[in-house]
Amino acid sequence: MIHSIQRKLLRVDLTERSIQRSVIDDEDVTIFLGGRVLGDIYLYRELLPSIDPLSPENQLIFGTGPLTGTSAPGSSRYIVHAKSPQTGLYMNSLAGGYFGPELRKAGFDMVIIQGKAEKPVYLSISNDNAELKDAGPIWGMDTQDTQQFIKSDLQDDKVRIACIGPAGENLVCYAAIISERRAAGRGGGGGVMGSKNLKAIAVRGTNKVQIADPEAFKNVVKRAYKDIAANEAVAKGFPLYGTLMAMPTLNDGGITPWRNWQNGGSDKAVNLYAQTWRDEYVKKDVRCSPPCNLKCSKLVLSREGPHAGVLTEGPDYETEYSFGASCNVTDQAAVIEADALCDKLGLDTISTGLTIAFAMECYEKGIITSNDTDGEEILFGRSELLPKLIHKIAYRRNFGALLSLGSKRMSEKLGKGSEAFAMHAKGMELGGYDPRGAKSLALIYACGSRGGCHKSGGAANGQSLRELSTGTDRFLNQGKAAITQSFRDSRMIADSAILCAFPYGSLSPETILSMLNAATGFHWSKEDLQIIAERGNQIERAFNVREGLRRAWDTLPDRILNEGVKTGSTAGQTVDLDVLIDDFYELSGWDLKTGIPKLDTLKKLGLHMIAKDMEMCIKE
Repeated sequence: MIHSIQRKLLRVDLTERSIQRSVIDDEDVTIFLGGRVLGDIYLYRELLPSIDPLSPENQLIFGTGPLTGTSAPGSSRYIVHAKSPQTGLYMNSLAGGYFGPELRKAGFDMVIIQGKAEKPVYLSISNDNAELKDAGPIWGMDTQDTQQFIKSDLQDDKVRIACIGPAGENLVCYAAIISERRAAGRGGGGGVMGSKNLKAIAVRGTNKVQIADPEAFKNVVKRAYKDIAANEAVAKGFPLYGTLMAMPTLNDGGITPWRNWQNGGSDKAVNLYAQTWRDEYVKKDVRCSPPCNLKCSKLVLSREGPHAGVLTEGPDYETEYSFGASCNVTDQAAVIEADALCDKLGLDTISTGLTIAFAMECYEKGIITSNDTDGEEILFGRSELLPKLIHKIAYRRNFGALLSLGSKRMSEKLGKGSEAFAMHAKGMELGGYDPRGAKSLALIYACGSRGGCHKSGGAANGQSLRELSTGTDRFLNQGKAAITQSFRDSRMIADSAILCAFPYGSLSPETILSMLNAATGFHWSKEDLQIIAERGNQIERAFNVREGLRRAWDTLPDRILNEGVKTGSTAGQTVDLDVLIDDFYELSGWDLKTGIPKLDTLKKLGLHMIAKDMEMCIKE
């Protein structure tokens, strides 16, 4: 049987300055697929519990999937795994662009980085050659200058780079990894890179990704593009408005949170709609990289006013939510500059914007004063504050040192009831979809392996739109656990293949399966993929249980559980989380009292080593 998955692994020990090449076990590829689930099992096996995420013992795993670098739509992606400095728990983060395909063209499916360099370095990979190079001259540079410097240093404009900015160097717990202008943003992977004195990874690959059955693959890819073209919302909406396409619907439905989640929707939201500002700001519709044809990213330029000359690729829905709606800012040019600064300095836009919004409410309530904020009035709606505060966060200067902790640690330090409106789960700030308006979302945030991420425990956008279509039934608890479980499993396969979630949603399970089998030479069935998805869910849960997680950790801010939305179509709504969690645990095969995966569940999936670990956790 011909398998096109190269199974090549590059292992880099920064402490020892050693680079080794090895082969990923064929059985691992068979039962863990690639991308997310394969990275999950490596992270679980190789990390000891309770290590400090910013210590040399943590690992950064850069992974690709079996479809990365092929002609499959939405396949230009990579995934990063580590233990998160933001949550102290499991972390993965994905990004699009050219870096992932280039890594596969260089011949590697996975790169594992451990240890800590004595001085700043960057890793240069050119096909099978890899070496550590001096990053002293670029330590302190922003991400855009870093990428230009490395291309000049290597004398190669086609090299693809994933790097950190000052935020990562300064160990901000929600620092991002940036490639081009695209972010692997959630969980603090940039801080892990900074803790290792690793400024960047530069990759150049000139090989062609091999396909096991080229003719069959060509035919199924054609079918995939027809599936996408038949989905009008995806085929027409994304090229025009990107991820902001559904913002009017979400705002009107009370699902877009405003003023740090005090309000559900706003009549001022129209200023943030891409349908409103596209003509004024969008210079070009752009795509991650070939072969995707959706062009859901927007190259955006502010032409006049105090933000004139600012260029960014975005902002997406989450950035409009975090810096716009959450901070009650409706100046689109200000949101554009905030997005550009986060990309340059290397920050996750969601956590940055939500932490600033939390500070605004703390100021409004008198919990902090101008004595704490370098003399600034940190008020909702003050758009001119955003660039100042983003700079301070990235460099951890003055008030920025407090903001760099994130809303959870800030609230623990400030007290005075601020914990109730620090909008995070397990330390990660929540994505921009309010579960008081679509109850299945509560389970994404409360039970998702990354914490308050809107993606890893489900698919908040798709779930929100599905629930909105049910009218007032969206406020019921019945059936919501099954919705989240279905989206969670689907997302697990998308992230392991790896395929972008947006075109993925238009593809039938048969099309996805056929692409994977034709590309790899394996003979997975739909049932095999379902089992692989379930393995990923259980591994991620077990990783967190091993770190101490129990049912009590699966919770949400008091504002969501006990404080009704003040305005909008969801006014007065709260979340009855215990009922939802009971249903979800039953479907997931987790113990109702502890949240620990049941031993029978793990053994049926062939996860016997993890079952032994969970047995020890049960006995503690």
